[in-house]
Formats: sequence, C-alpha cells, structure tokens
Amino acid sequence: MIKMGQLNTLDVLRVSDIAYVLTDEIEEIFLHKKQATRELEEGEKVDVFVYFDNLKRKTATMAIPKLDVNTPAFCEVVDVKPNLGAFLDVGLIKDLLMSRDDMPMLRAQWPQKGDKLFIRMKVSRNQMTAKVIPRFETMLFLKPERELEIGDKIDAYVIYFTEEGMVLLSEEGHNVFVYAKHYRGQYRMGQCAEVKIINIRPDLTYKGTLTEQKELVMGTDAELILEYLNKHDGEMEITDK
Repeated sequence: MIKMGQLNTLDVLRVSDIAYVLTDEIEEIFLHKKQATRELEEGEKVDVFVYFDNLKRKTATMAIPKLDVNTPAFCEVVDVKPNLGAFLDVGLIKDLLMSRDDMPMLRAQWPQKGDKLFIRMKVSRNQMTAKVIPRFETMLFLKPERELEIGDKIDAYVIYFTEEGMVLLSEEGHNVFVYAKHYRGQYRMGQCAEVKIINIRPDLTYKGTLTEQKELVMGTDAELILEYLNKHDGEMEITDK
C-alpha cells in the first residue's frame, strides 16, 4: 500500500511522453518527468515521495522534502493568507498550509514571510497540512549537541505563547521560556530573536531574557521619556511608578 507523506519504493510500470506510471502492484500513480531527477526505465524500482497535488490527487516526486509525517523540520513561511493561514516551503513544488485554526488568537502574533516554524506533516483524507510540534515534544526530535550556560546568547524562534510569556526553540533544539517581564513589544510565532540564558532547569530546558540589564537600558528609556515629554508639553499621564 502506498504511504502518503513518506518515501515509497515503487516499480516503473510504464513510460509516457510526460510522466512515468508507478505502482506498488496494488495502485498506480504518476511521476511527472519534471519531478524526476533522472531518466527511468520500465521495470526498475525507484524511491519517491508521495503527496497530494493541487487537484488532491496522489502524485510522486523524486525530490526529497525537508520533512515527512514522521520527521519534523524548521520550514520557512513563504506567504500568509488571513482567511487560510500560513504557507511553508517544505522542499516540494507545492507549499504546505498551516491552518489559521492552529495560529495564535491574536493576529499580531501570526508569522510573517521569512519566519520559520518547527512543523510536522499531517495527512488527512485527501490533503496534507502542517502542524506545529507541542513544546515538550520538540525534545523527542531535536537533541542539542551542547548544553548552554548562564549568560550564553543564542538565536531561537518563537514557537508558543502562554499567559506568562512565550517559548523559543533553537534549530539545535534548545528550549527556552521567556517570561513577559523579560521582553518588550510584540513578538510573533516563527520570529527569530537573540535570547540570553538566565536559568537552567534540571530537565535541560532554559529560562531566558530578550532585554538587556536595566543598567544598560536606562539611558535608552530616559531618551524615550524625554522625547515623549517634549512632544506633549512636558506632561505625561503615567507617573514614575
């Protein structure tokens, strides 16, 4: 039986002008010649990835995608449609959709083009979609080669929001929680940020910060306050508290 969203070893049954007809001796699917990396001959076996095309038909490609139904990966957002969700480049001719139902409630927290999400592929009846990996499941797939130390700074991607803050994940697999008091402004899912490690937990997850020490930002804060006062005749509704 042909397995969707996975590599399959199939037989070349026939060769036409535009495609190869492949079979597992139960069903037949097409491998368009544009999706073949070399010429094939009748009777030979070939490894192909099987997915649904735009018409929801089973189709094959010799291109190996970045992920499959068993193996997640970081994939780049290539487009965002408010009524649908985010489309991700997974290494196939067809981008993979992550539904708006799997997005944060706040539209400002949705990913933008160029952001990266750690996703797995999910196969339903006649389509394939992207699903975000839950926070603690990421550790089943990504195992960092090195442990971080307090004070280390790494690049990581926002993967999850909570009432208390947000979770970031590095491409190596470091899992970092940042409390809301340790970052400023609005972040979005898939956004890359440089996070500084401030605490290490026994399970080798981390706590981090996205702000500098208060002593380092006091000057910047003072300039912002002064600029506001200059624009509002020296008055501000907010007190020093």
